[in-house]
Amino acid sequence: MNDTIEITAVAHGGAGVGRIDGQVCFVPYGIPGDQLSIKITRRTKKILWAELVEVLEPSPDRTKPDYPGWTPSGVSTWLHFKYPAQGKWKREIVQSALSRIAGIDEVELGWREDSGLRTAYRTRAEFHGDGKLFGFYALGSHDIVDTTRCPLCHPAMNEALKALRELGLKGSVTVTVNPEGEEVLVWTGFQSRRLKDRFPLAGSSKDEQAPARFMFDGVPIVNGGFSQSSLLLNRLLVETVHQYVGKASSVLDLYCGNGNLTLKLPERCEVTGIDHNRIAVKAADSVGRGSYFAGQESKMIQRIGEGQTDVIVLDPPRAGAKALIPALAKSKARSIVYVSCDPATLARDLKGLYGGGWKITQIAALDLFPNTAHVETVCLLKKD
Repeated sequence: MNDTIEITAVAHGGAGVGRIDGQVCFVPYGIPGDQLSIKITRRTKKILWAELVEVLEPSPDRTKPDYPGWTPSGVSTWLHFKYPAQGKWKREIVQSALSRIAGIDEVELGWREDSGLRTAYRTRAEFHGDGKLFGFYALGSHDIVDTTRCPLCHPAMNEALKALRELGLKGSVTVTVNPEGEEVLVWTGFQSRRLKDRFPLAGSSKDEQAPARFMFDGVPIVNGGFSQSSLLLNRLLVETVHQYVGKASSVLDLYCGNGNLTLKLPERCEVTGIDHNRIAVKAADSVGRGSYFAGQESKMIQRIGEGQTDVIVLDPPRAGAKALIPALAKSKARSIVYVSCDPATLARDLKGLYGGGWKITQIAALDLFPNTAHVETVCLLKKD
């Protein structure tokens, strides 16, 4: 027997939230204002999880995606959610995490987006194949959704996907395309002659030679290395970080990767970058802009403690920067610019920084992943 639920909010992660007999229930693909028929799939004492069976009464913010050849997957999870409501709820996700986890309620959260890039923006994507099916994973599983094209992907990415589908590959394949050039980087954990013949810049973790790369906006994009899902929307992030850094004389860039956030800072600013990925920092250092080197979090903590930098920039992975927070809280830097792709771990880390006397002076949510539940946040913190 199915249940009926009204969706009243959106949770961190993107599922719709409602209540059944007083219990919180999460429903993927539900959006605020929906009346849904659902099937409970999991229960605990306090929380329910369910799958959507039927939309009984759609929210005013619900729309029907119209993209020929598109199959819903775990990537394009909010194509049924209209703007501007989508942006409103992304901000709410961030604000809720700050309030609930860190007790931070007084900040004014800004919003930055490029409304012309809500589709066809992805320049990096991971696909999966089993020899027959090829595409993205389904939401919440490793089941492969056979994908011929994705409306979120840049046209060059969809062309690469079309070619990859013809190869009958087994395993995971990460593709990065240059949206303003011809380069297509393909990275795998296995070697394939057919793949290499079709994509000359293809590489794998088993190769001995250095991975291929291309330059975009003055930053090296390295095959197998991290870059934002959209090199085009990444410009919003870099612009925001540079605004928050201001007229710094020196910057310590932690979790710097390929130097994405600091390689284009003014030459008068002395930049030092640290990241655990040797290939990424070697590429950043080769540009000649600053000093980028490999190091674990222990090296980052050491550099923070030396207290010889004006501004600290950090862009940690989704797990956050928990190990660095005690050192950052005691830092003598003028300001900290914290970039996060996860509101929950950001809020946890900010709570520690607030304990050290730091306070947010500016904060913005950035729509770097339109038509998904993901949201990027950039904070500028200064001492009281």
